[in-house]
Amino acid sequence: MRSIGESTTVDPEELHCAMFGVRFPARPAALSAAATINGAAVWVARALAALPERAYEGPNQVCMALCGRHAGLDPGL
Repeated sequence: MRSIGESTTVDPEELHCAMFGVRFPARPAALSAAATINGAAVWVARALAALPERAYEGPNQVCMALCGRHAGLDPGL
């Protein structure tokens, strides 16, 4: 994986693993904290923390928000 500033791609499984145990709806701070606890790459936790501040209803909403924010992410998330 590369840092967000470069052409970034993420494995959908990696992103879902980063959100393991999250109770939805969840805000970016909770998503980022879960990613850190789950041992995700630092850039994944930072990307989740940088999402627009709102409650996300589930992993698919999070993935869609990341895809829209970071065009290099796999749109199949």
